[in-house]
Amino acid sequence: MKSVIDHERAFISLFNQTARYHHRHQVFEDFVSCSVIALQNVLSFCEKREQKYLRIVARYEKPDVIRMAKLLAHVVDGLDDSPGDFLGRVFMQLELGDKYRAQFFTPWDVAIMMARMQLGNVTDHFKDKPFFTLSEPACGAGCMVLAYAAVLRDAGYSPHRYMWVSATDIDPLAAGMAYIQLSLSGVAGEIVIGNALNDERRRVLYTFGHYQGDWSSRLRSALNPAA
Repeated sequence: MKSVIDHERAFISLFNQTARYHHRHQVFEDFVSCSVIALQNVLSFCEKREQKYLRIVARYEKPDVIRMAKLLAHVVDGLDDSPGDFLGRVFMQLELGDKYRAQFFTPWDVAIMMARMQLGNVTDHFKDKPFFTLSEPACGAGCMVLAYAAVLRDAGYSPHRYMWVSATDIDPLAAGMAYIQLSLSGVAGEIVIGNALNDERRRVLYTFGHYQGDWSSRLRSALNPAA
């Protein structure tokens, strides 16, 4: 069985072979966009999204379209082998971070430490309530949210049942990365492309866990317990 490090190396190696006729940052953006569309259309097919996907892949040769699908498979297997910010790590290893936007992703060990400090005794959070909500106003690729989910899981609580997340980022690429990773990791919530400082919500994406856990109803019930 491959380790998560093996999947990261395999992803980077395959990415470097993919569409060398395009700028690296553009290829990564297109990979993220296509992966987001694929995951969304599994939940609910949308012809408009499908047409966007077709417009993107039309710029690529067929072998490179196949490579993009294999890249997503490495993300799936990497997250399945070990929780963590897979896409954030490979993004930084590929030196695609934009220093002018301060895109430096939080190391996983630091995120886990912060999540453990914030959550403390996990059981205490559920003594008088069935779940808690988490707001992440600058989510990046979702590292901190994934760390919270990992700490919950280690304590014996399934994240998609006990935590709902609203994760926002102003950068569509970062938000797309977060959507992919939170969806694949079973986290329930919304990923917002917008600016949390002025409550701008340009686009909202809901994870599979949000629908699976009937979170729209659960959140309404929590806000209106007498309803």
